[in-house]
Amino acid sequence: MLTDKVKECSKCGICRSVCPVFLEIRDEVMSPRGRISLLEALLEGGLSYSERYVDTIRSCIKCTRCSSVCPSGISVERIIQSARDLLAENVGIPDAAKGIFRSILLDSAAFRASLMTAVGSDPPRSNIPLWQLPLFFCECASLPSLAAETVLDKYPEYISSGGQRRIALFLGCSINYVHTDIVDSAIEVLRRSNVDIFLPREQVCCGAPALLFGDRDAARELAKRNLATLRADEFDAVVTLCPACGVILKREYEHILGSDIVGFISKICDISEFIHKVINYRDHRMDMAVTYHDPCYLRLGLEVEAEPRRMLDSSTRFIEMKDAGKCCGLGGTLGLFHPELSVKIGEAKIKAIVESGADVVATGCPGCIIFLRNQLAERGIQKDVLHTVQVLQKSLEI
Repeated sequence: MLTDKVKECSKCGICRSVCPVFLEIRDEVMSPRGRISLLEALLEGGLSYSERYVDTIRSCIKCTRCSSVCPSGISVERIIQSARDLLAENVGIPDAAKGIFRSILLDSAAFRASLMTAVGSDPPRSNIPLWQLPLFFCECASLPSLAAETVLDKYPEYISSGGQRRIALFLGCSINYVHTDIVDSAIEVLRRSNVDIFLPREQVCCGAPALLFGDRDAARELAKRNLATLRADEFDAVVTLCPACGVILKREYEHILGSDIVGFISKICDISEFIHKVINYRDHRMDMAVTYHDPCYLRLGLEVEAEPRRMLDSSTRFIEMKDAGKCCGLGGTLGLFHPELSVKIGEAKIKAIVESGADVVATGCPGCIIFLRNQLAERGIQKDVLHTVQVLQKSLEI
């Protein structure tokens, strides 16, 4: 029972010490404890689905920091997800969103056509970049530039590289439609390491946008499609390039589809984790000063922290920035519904990047890449932001 899980929270408030949203605005309601208290009041009948309540639940970054410090061992993000599910059941899902989640996301051709239409809209709806592609229906966001050719259009379904190891590569929406250069680097690194690559044509969105809006039915259909098309039992690993997608596949699919997919879950790993732990690569140290930003979903959600640092340390003049593990400000739907708060949270990250003195910022999340590039450009700071695998690929070319 959700009520029982909510009551397990002792309201000690330790979670407030790590919540990026609370630390920025110091509003108790916008803390993990505050959200649980609101949900408890709602379940007990003392609160309604007000606009403020809905906004508060949706403002959670889902970074999982609260769960990592909870002395009672409560999975706070799981409780907040249940609150999102209740929103969908009792408040409803916008018709436009429901149409996208339940039809367009399941049809890659329709998805691309919709994206092209949205990008071509004139005038643009806003100058705020959209960091989560499937949420383009939101009125507060516009789309980044799409790649001329998607990854799935550009590459064959099977890429043979010697066959010492075989992986299925899960792309995610932003990688397939925008960050195709990240895949170019990943495929080059994997091919040099004699890894055969399967790029299933039928893979679809991981389901994160649907879950953020509490549409579990849509998320379940997307999960079923991906589970079938990735064929995890035939490969050594299912490799992800986006940690948000990785968290959904590795942590959420079991809750969506049931516990009988343990074999699938065990195969999910981030690209940096797979490269560092599984394959032997020969890189060369470049005369490039690089610092690293920990994406929340990678460090906390997938518990991948040391591997990208070791890769960067062996291939660059690596500089650890201050508070590398702090959120950059993007966080789930926060950048969509509270862009001003998102930017404020990101100010400390930009300061840390500048103070590091590095020329390049490496990170493992395409969303963080767009967000950090945007924030650096807004301030006139000339530093490039690359995916970790892009930095590694450059070192292999020397």
